[in-house]
Amino acid sequence: MTDPRIEFVFGEVNNQLKRELRAFWSQHGNAYQEELKSFRATLSNNQKRMGLLKKPISRQPAAISRDQSGEINGIVFVVLRELEASLGLGSHAYFQRMYITPTARHLTINLSYQRLANQLFRAFLEGFDREVEKRDHRAKVLLAENINPGLQKASMRRYFARLGFQMLGGNQLGGEIWARKLKTHFSF
Repeated sequence: MTDPRIEFVFGEVNNQLKRELRAFWSQHGNAYQEELKSFRATLSNNQKRMGLLKKPISRQPAAISRDQSGEINGIVFVVLRELEASLGLGSHAYFQRMYITPTARHLTINLSYQRLANQLFRAFLEGFDREVEKRDHRAKVLLAENINPGLQKASMRRYFARLGFQMLGGNQLGGEIWARKLKTHFSF
């Protein structure tokens, strides 16, 4: 596998990319939702967890990867949410999710998939750190809910810690909640 083409796109989605993203989610959205469901122990508890989270303010792509033909085969997106004060994480946070298509996972050997996931995730973090002005200044943390059991191994926990995440704990869905502080500044 040749190196994927990875783009940081947060705050820079033009009409062409919007069309590509709509086509991507049209093709892969159901598989993504089914994958999420397969990782969750029970869906009925989902509503309890959402009681601490208010309605999403925005959802947008942050980084994408493309295969050799130029088709999107991986995405990191972020959701900005208002938080309940009882969480102690500030008033707002970005929630991050990543999805790589099954084709990109299964047509390459496992090491290439891990490399793609690593490159896409690191490009996202570097871009997200760099683009302070494009982020909502109220969000003080980036949260990741690692519900994939493969992300709950000791090696992956060390990986997240090296990237600046701190594990906050688990949730009733069997996921691990990780937080990474975001640098913010105000323009006056």
